[in-house]
Amino acid sequence: MKKRKLLPLVFIGIMTSGQVGINTPSPKATVDIVAKNTDGSLPEGILVPKLTGDVLFTASTLGTYGSNQNGVIVFVTQPASNANQIGQTVQIDEVGFYYFDAGQNRWKKLGSSSNIYNSDGTLSSTRHVIMDGNNLGFTGGRIGMGTSSPDPSAILDLTSTTLGLLPPRMTKVQMDAIQNPLYGLVVFCTDCFGANKGCLMINDSVAPTTPNWGSLCSTNVATGIIDDLQCANATTSGALHSGIIVSGVTTTIPYSGGHNGTHFAGNFNSTGVTGLVAHINDGFISDGNGSLVFEITGIPSGAGTASFNITVGEKTCTFTVDVDDFTASVTSIDCGNGVFSPASIIQGQSYTGTLTIPYTGGNGDSYPQQQFSQNGLTFTLPAGTLATGNGNFIYTISGIPTSALTMSIPISFGNVSCNVSTVVTTAGGGSVVTMCMGNNTTKVWMAHNLGADTSLDPDIPIKQIHGNYYQWGSSTIVADADTPAGAISGWDAAFYAPDLSWNGSGNENAPMKTANDPCPSGFRVPTRNEWGALRNNSTVSKTGSFTNSASNFGSALIYTCGNNKITLPATGGRSINNGSLENRGLGGGYSSSTAIDNTNAYGHNFNLLSGEIFPARSDKKTNGQPVRCIQE
Repeated sequence: MKKRKLLPLVFIGIMTSGQVGINTPSPKATVDIVAKNTDGSLPEGILVPKLTGDVLFTASTLGTYGSNQNGVIVFVTQPASNANQIGQTVQIDEVGFYYFDAGQNRWKKLGSSSNIYNSDGTLSSTRHVIMDGNNLGFTGGRIGMGTSSPDPSAILDLTSTTLGLLPPRMTKVQMDAIQNPLYGLVVFCTDCFGANKGCLMINDSVAPTTPNWGSLCSTNVATGIIDDLQCANATTSGALHSGIIVSGVTTTIPYSGGHNGTHFAGNFNSTGVTGLVAHINDGFISDGNGSLVFEITGIPSGAGTASFNITVGEKTCTFTVDVDDFTASVTSIDCGNGVFSPASIIQGQSYTGTLTIPYTGGNGDSYPQQQFSQNGLTFTLPAGTLATGNGNFIYTISGIPTSALTMSIPISFGNVSCNVSTVVTTAGGGSVVTMCMGNNTTKVWMAHNLGADTSLDPDIPIKQIHGNYYQWGSSTIVADADTPAGAISGWDAAFYAPDLSWNGSGNENAPMKTANDPCPSGFRVPTRNEWGALRNNSTVSKTGSFTNSASNFGSALIYTCGNNKITLPATGGRSINNGSLENRGLGGGYSSSTAIDNTNAYGHNFNLLSGEIFPARSDKKTNGQPVRCIQE
């Protein structure tokens, strides 16, 4: 009787200590099982329940396994049938140990058998694979990126509506250095058709040792080759003179044995007589015979022979051009008395006219044509003969000036030179001024407020230079300097233009002019940052009394940068409530194109009575304010 009770008492004693030991009196864990036999004569281990995958599927339909069974382990003796690999048993696809994950409500494999090679999964973060010279190959099946079901006809299916395929990019030299490229190899050549003129290229040669790279661009043209480049038969049109800028001189070089394709643009410097460049544009080499045209530019360093060593279509040769001694000379050129006819040059409008410049001390010799371009205008001094003594250079001018600014036009004849200054005005006739904007940059501003009398001095504040008033985001004039000071009939006190009305991009660093912008062609309303840069990089002063009066047109804020300055009249503004005049002579609120929200925008405000200047103060969009334009 005592022997029967001894073993249960031992187990009770062990369990009351909080741990269970099997084959050990001192368990090291909640349950500690020690092998009874270590010589292999008896089977040792733990046997967990053995079930088939289909049995576990049946259990899932009965709700047998739930949160109380979280962590239960079984050994699956047979995978679930294909139809039963769903729900809790979706991953039971092979024999092995499985545990129940109640959080995800499914059975999961134990051990390393569960991996990307035999089961689906999700990467929790970026993975990097270092191949160390080894290859990664996929055999059979299809690969889908951006899709879980690649098209059956494709071994690789890349699916996206926002991203593209980026093949290896390299220069032509790097492409040609690929060892034994296989038939059908594709790369993107960044310069196969000239600087910044890349194309997708494919090797269509079946012999890897002799590749033939073809273009997949819309032109689908390969690089041309020339068998014989005939520099000895070059012909030159025009003349070169020592010390005189070259104008209208070209050299034509014939070739034979051309093989259809393009050639790159190139510049080739002269030797012998230096200072010259032979330039050829991107072009096409025809099959058979043809010719190439080079433009000669620069200023010859002296008289003699200029040589140009050129390479085109994989052929190299040298052609020469004679440079004559320039004997024509003058003592002085009077740029200060240069006369433009017609006098008015307007940005964006076609100009045809002349520039007449007096000279003294002409020696009566002949001279070649001289030509140069600036700001969209081409200046040409036709070939002629100097007067003996005093005379005039008459340049013909044609073109469309691209920018409204003060042009400094270099005039040079022999070793005498000077600069002629003229102003290109805006379409409204207004003058412009270049102002410092920080980081060694400048910007061109209109010298007058929009709507001011541009025939008057913009730096003398009077009524006629105050200009118009605009509500933010609109091109409609709501008042001008002559509008009575009282309420304006029909004033729209609820006018709130959308935030992109004056800057279509919404980006202060890359503003985009809109149709609502009231500034003339080539100009736009400044951004908040541009007003701030003007203020921060200028010397600030004021003129006038700065008193609040409807008749005080004489107060103004002045920004100065070197010899240039902008004068901002203290125009005041028109009230958001009824359009009545506020603070004329005391301050000004100049619009910017930068919006804050549905009802507010930034403006450049100043009130020098209180000493305050705000290049970014909030204003109601309904305010009537002046506009000062900046060049696009």
